Amino acid sequence: MKKTETDSSVRNEASSENASGKLKKVKYGSMSLITIALVIAVVVMFNLMASYMVKRSPLKIDLTADKRYELSDESTDFLKNDLDKDIDIVVTCQRDDFSNLASQVEFTYRYYYGIDIDCPFDMIPILLEKYEMYANQGKGKISVKYVDLDKDPTAVKKYSDAYGEEITEQSMVIACGDRVRVITKAEVGAMIAPDLSDQTKPKLVFAGESRITSEIMNVVDANPIRVAFASKVNNNPIFSSSCQDSVTGLRDQLLSKNGYFCTDIDLATDEIDAEKYDMVVIPMPSVDFDKSVIEKLTNFLMNDGNYGKNMLFVNDYMASNIPNITEFLADWSIERNDGYVLVDGEKFMGSNPYMMQVVQADGEETGDKVNNSQFIVSPYSQELKILTKNNEAIVAPVLQTYDTSFSVDPASQQTSDDKGVKNVCLVSKKEKQIGHEIDTYKIAASKVMVLGSAYFTKPELLLQSNLYNNSVVLLNAVNKMTGKETNNVIIPEKTLQQATIAPTAKQDKGIKIFVIFVIPAIVAVIGIGVLLWRKNR
Repeated sequence: MKKTETDSSVRNEASSENASGKLKKVKYGSMSLITIALVIAVVVMFNLMASYMVKRSPLKIDLTADKRYELSDESTDFLKNDLDKDIDIVVTCQRDDFSNLASQVEFTYRYYYGIDIDCPFDMIPILLEKYEMYANQGKGKISVKYVDLDKDPTAVKKYSDAYGEEITEQSMVIACGDRVRVITKAEVGAMIAPDLSDQTKPKLVFAGESRITSEIMNVVDANPIRVAFASKVNNNPIFSSSCQDSVTGLRDQLLSKNGYFCTDIDLATDEIDAEKYDMVVIPMPSVDFDKSVIEKLTNFLMNDGNYGKNMLFVNDYMASNIPNITEFLADWSIERNDGYVLVDGEKFMGSNPYMMQVVQADGEETGDKVNNSQFIVSPYSQELKILTKNNEAIVAPVLQTYDTSFSVDPASQQTSDDKGVKNVCLVSKKEKQIGHEIDTYKIAASKVMVLGSAYFTKPELLLQSNLYNNSVVLLNAVNKMTGKETNNVIIPEKTLQQATIAPTAKQDKGIKIFVIFVIPAIVAVIGIGVLLWRKNR
């Protein structure tokens, strides 16, 4: 073979090897690209599926001992089974502002009280996600949005128009169509508060879920009860200053929070229009009413002979010389006994004999019976007697003492000898037949409920629902009296334990960024590195 032929053959073999090597590089490079693309596609699809699934079911595991990042069974049951309308929740601040609020409150505790305590306001946005998720599993839907009123001052205009008042920043708007409820900035800040049931060491309780769930129930309630709340008479408070907390608890923590739309009125100067109101509340009057006010109350309850109206009267045992009020109650066959009631034995809370335990009476007027694991306490309650009078009033007990109770004169502190069961809450009704034909015949009734204790509705007794049943018992009885058909429930407060195993909202955000963006980026970099390495082999 000639030398030129040999050289040509060698060159052809080398060229063939080079071509084969390039082909292999292209092949391996293509496989690497395909592999990288598939891995990235799988990661992206996984994250998209996870994002979808998190809207439908709880993928996060709540490792906190107090389960602060999970809704109660009562809320989840309502959202999944009873909510059948669409709800908008608009928070008038940025999500990160809740973390800032937590820092501010924690600084306050540290600076003024020397206490280091965890105030996890950043749990609220996480719980709002749960509201969305559980509602989307049922027939309704909840949409949560955060708006900055500084950047977009008209963001809540349609809600403020329907609400009738200005909506400020750091509030929470809950709307269903043109029905709007607003949790104000101060009320949002009060969602985490000191635990008043334990004075031995600092603890906090979370009452935000109760408020949010109640307001959702309120905006979907087709038949809210409209209440004339008699806070004044002749521009003066009708109650003493010692009852201010109880009045606030009754109006704001019990009635307003559970579907009763309260409007403060002056008994002397405002009309109690039967077309406008369903119920009037008389909270702890410390002075007597004149005849014109008594006549106004009577006319409201009689409703031009149509009846169908109600009154809640809360007594103050310190009130004396109130003959017109006494006569009004006697017309409903109810009498206030002088003094207050105590009980022998251990039927009071702790070492305080004035925190008297009471029980629900038998009968339909009490509403649903409550769980006996919590206490019903009626501090400084006055005995209420049922009068035997020749009138149409029918009276039934709602709350009663134990059979070892007795009355005490507040001036002399003398005790009575008539021990026994005493009534501390009564409801009286007057009925009337309306119509005579079969298609128009009905029985209409007006009712007056009298509660003997001015301190039954103190906020600590209503809010500490893990200890006291006061809120549930009174709400059930008032619902029964007014005929309010409701799914409202009292959501237990959560005692927030200070030692927890859980990420903060900022840490939770970091975890999301790492899983959704960082991991796919790392996979992509590794894939590109492998591609370049194989290409240069």
